Amino acid sequence: MKKTYLLLLFSFGCFYMSFAQTTIKGKVTSKTDGSPIPGVTVTVNEQKQNAISTDFDGNYAITVKEKQGKLVFTSIGYKKLEIPFGGNQTINISLEDEVNSLDEVVLIGYGSSKKRNITSAIASVDNIESISSRPVSTLNDFLQGSVAGVTVMQQGGDPSQTSNIVIRGYGSFANEKPLTVVDGLPYYGPPINPVDIKSVSILKDAAAAAIYGAQASSGVIVIETKNGKVGKPSINFDFYSGLQSVTNLPTALNAQQQADVYNQAADNGGSPRQSAHNAQQNPWGQITRTNWVDKIFKTAAVYNANFNISGASDNVNYMTSVGYNKKEGALLGTFSERFSFREKTDIKLSDKIKIGQNVYFSRTEAVGTDTNSGYSGAIINALYMPSAAPVYDADGKFSGVTPQNLSQFAGAYGDVYNPVALLLRPTTTNPTSFINANAYFNYNIIDGLSFKSNFGYSYTNDKYKRFSPRIPELGRTNLNNFLYQSGADTNRWVWDNQLTYSKSFNDHHLDVTAIQSAQFTKYEYLFEQGEGFGNEEPFNQYLSNASVIRIPQTDVYEDALASTIGRVMYNYSNKYFLSVSMRRDQTSRLAKGNQADYFPSTSLGWRISDEKFFKIPVINDLKLRASWGQIGNINSVGYYSFDVPLNTTTVVLGENGKLDYKGTYAGRQSNPNLKWEISESLDFGLDASLFNNKLSLTADYFEKTTKGMIIPGLEDSHQGTIAADVNGGEVKNTGFEFGIGYKVKSGDFTYSINANASLLDNKLINLDGYNSSGIDYIAHSDNVRSILTPYRSIVGKELYSTYLIPYMGIFQSQAEIEAYKKDGKLIQPNAVPGDFKFQDTNNDGKIDNNDRAFMASYLPDVTYNLNLNFAYKSFDLGMIFQGVAGVKAFNGYKYTTYNASLQGYNLDNRVLDSWTPTNTNTNLPRISTKDDNQNFGTTSSWYLEDASYVRLKNVTLGYTLPKSVMGSSVKDPFLRVYLSAENLFTITPYSGIDPEVGGKGLDVGKYPVSRTITMGLSLSL
Repeated sequence: MKKTYLLLLFSFGCFYMSFAQTTIKGKVTSKTDGSPIPGVTVTVNEQKQNAISTDFDGNYAITVKEKQGKLVFTSIGYKKLEIPFGGNQTINISLEDEVNSLDEVVLIGYGSSKKRNITSAIASVDNIESISSRPVSTLNDFLQGSVAGVTVMQQGGDPSQTSNIVIRGYGSFANEKPLTVVDGLPYYGPPINPVDIKSVSILKDAAAAAIYGAQASSGVIVIETKNGKVGKPSINFDFYSGLQSVTNLPTALNAQQQADVYNQAADNGGSPRQSAHNAQQNPWGQITRTNWVDKIFKTAAVYNANFNISGASDNVNYMTSVGYNKKEGALLGTFSERFSFREKTDIKLSDKIKIGQNVYFSRTEAVGTDTNSGYSGAIINALYMPSAAPVYDADGKFSGVTPQNLSQFAGAYGDVYNPVALLLRPTTTNPTSFINANAYFNYNIIDGLSFKSNFGYSYTNDKYKRFSPRIPELGRTNLNNFLYQSGADTNRWVWDNQLTYSKSFNDHHLDVTAIQSAQFTKYEYLFEQGEGFGNEEPFNQYLSNASVIRIPQTDVYEDALASTIGRVMYNYSNKYFLSVSMRRDQTSRLAKGNQADYFPSTSLGWRISDEKFFKIPVINDLKLRASWGQIGNINSVGYYSFDVPLNTTTVVLGENGKLDYKGTYAGRQSNPNLKWEISESLDFGLDASLFNNKLSLTADYFEKTTKGMIIPGLEDSHQGTIAADVNGGEVKNTGFEFGIGYKVKSGDFTYSINANASLLDNKLINLDGYNSSGIDYIAHSDNVRSILTPYRSIVGKELYSTYLIPYMGIFQSQAEIEAYKKDGKLIQPNAVPGDFKFQDTNNDGKIDNNDRAFMASYLPDVTYNLNLNFAYKSFDLGMIFQGVAGVKAFNGYKYTTYNASLQGYNLDNRVLDSWTPTNTNTNLPRISTKDDNQNFGTTSSWYLEDASYVRLKNVTLGYTLPKSVMGSSVKDPFLRVYLSAENLFTITPYSGIDPEVGGKGLDVGKYPVSRTITMGLSLSL
């Protein structure tokens, strides 16, 4: 019996031992910043069959049969770590970074991925941490030149204007603004505080952006804001202050030069000289009193301060920031100001449940000025205004073109605004209050399967009030005053519900995502105008004090979008990759039968460097990828294009009626057959890492085609209404993108070189559906004083191409004029020596609009960027060179500032180089009060200039104080001081003030980009 008992006990012990298991658990964090690392592979003795991965918070738990052995931790971007274990225990470890640009985590649609595993055209923005030390108030400005294929088009230097981003070329005539996604949800508010940003990815092709659907046809900018790091709370303070100024400003004629030039112009034109320019009759007009260009510009201050406190524990992560940015414009009376606040919290309630919220508030105000008008532009009026006129008269009031006692001469100087009064006289307020609040709930259902619900609400309140007093001075007099006041409210909510399954099976890895998304927008706008204020003091500048109140104008709309998305991403052994997605979008902007459509995408990748046959030692990693996808574009569709609401107006009824009856009319036709505009893209690319991961290369070839482009139809004058929107054309962009990076560390010295370039060809393929008349072009309304109309889009050419009569030079003699004939008749019969010679393109013997030819556009053929960074011990130096090539701007500034045949405006002093019989080596025509040959009135290529440039965009020199200097009262303190210069110099052949004129490239004296010098500090405690 005893033997039997011992035998049973021994058998039970063996059975127990065979099932005894060891459990090791812990957390994996980054040694650099203490943040948890998800997706770290944990194996025992490097046996892949027992591999597990850390969760989103870096936690892991692995159960093995062995009582002792070694745990191996591996993750792309981090150095491999081996830790011995013995028995059940908790092992928390920190991984060191491994420098390799292909190992970084990149934000993608509804998730993230290692850059080495990306199979579509997604680019991460390098050096984003430096944004706090550059004097940029928005992310858009920082992005200029940072990413290949992303063109940032500055709208001049007006602080009220935001630069436009064009990703891989224009695809439509409608809104080309990329979708912005902040912390997982679409964002529609004003630019966020850039110092809050942790990382940025640009989704450039349809395969990458398709998961965001109808608003992503122009690309997606995915932003992740900062969060806390495990450990003690971190307090950060960033501050800079500086001065900005403009360079390369034009110079007007002084008073005597203006008189002399106009006397010469009168003689050349065969006109009598005006008494205003006679030194005996008007000696006042011979004395220079003001340099008007100097008077309207100033050295302006810029300030930026940001305070941030953040931290994290095992269960809570938080970040709170407060920011203030103030930028005074270089032009008088212009500025921008932003106050922002963000509060962000993530809470882990249990191993399965996590919740969080993110609240952002901003109040912005920006006041700019018009520099686009050939009549009232602030800069061009500084050229028009006679140099003899002072800013203020003897009574301290704004002066006109002449004093009142010399009013008989005023007409000789034209209808000019006092440019200082133009900028300072109006009272303008333009505040925007914005709040965006997001909340999410995340539930880990089972291992690898999670559900996330993310809800966001935003509210925007825009207010605008401008009081324009009377203009009593001589020039462009207006004895009425006006109050313009408007307000707009935008309410929007977005709700995403996401189911994600992510699992590895030995060498197989699968990610499946299913999303249901809905959003709704409600907008209301009111505009009111009052006139005839008896008192112009601030206390009286209210609508109820106007003697005339115009009929208010209103606008209102509701907009809804519902979407269902599915995506599958698979890779085998991190060598072969496949991604497939499908999205169904349904919009309220189309008729019921056309509201919904399906948009697919797919991408493939092959890491050829992991193949056994690939044996090139210098290449550490080489991946080939290809992608294709379609996205519907809802941004080009009017809110009610399928059923346009009727317009209202005020009419007169009856013989003795007044303008007080309401009328209703059809202002625009509807199109119930309107369908989705589709953006389709094809991309082939490669990513490589060489020389022990020191050198990284990226190259792409892409095609982006917009099909069924939605545009306003061609109007039929017999119908009396604006034509309906139609699916009327196709646009194709093709191009190449290249990126290269090189980083080396040698002892205390580190340097990196990053460069990128993109080549783009844009073409309008067809206008099928635009109209039934066979017209193959669209004329654009952009103009210079309604005389010069340079832009037209035609099939086979770039969008917004210039359409101009070719300029051939200047007639140097009457013999040259006589020799320019067709069938014995002079082609330019009104020309005299010194006039322009234009090409008779159609060979019909005369110069008219039929001689126009299509020429280049303002969209760059080539964009490029070079970023240099050096660090030695505590010093760091960064330099950014940025440029474009193949850019043509239409310099309409020359139409009025070189032209003496208008109203007598003062002119640019370059007219002193105008053609004369003794000055023939010039491209300026003879000066004349008549333009019989239409030298200036012809929309010719003389105005078209090469606006290519290379610019030293930024130079920053910094010094980080040693921790020993900071003292020992605070653990790990950090203090960096720096000097930064933005737009330090520009090399360009363009004769205008600045080549970055924005828009379609039309320049009539655009607000120039400023040079900014700042000093600042970054402090962390």
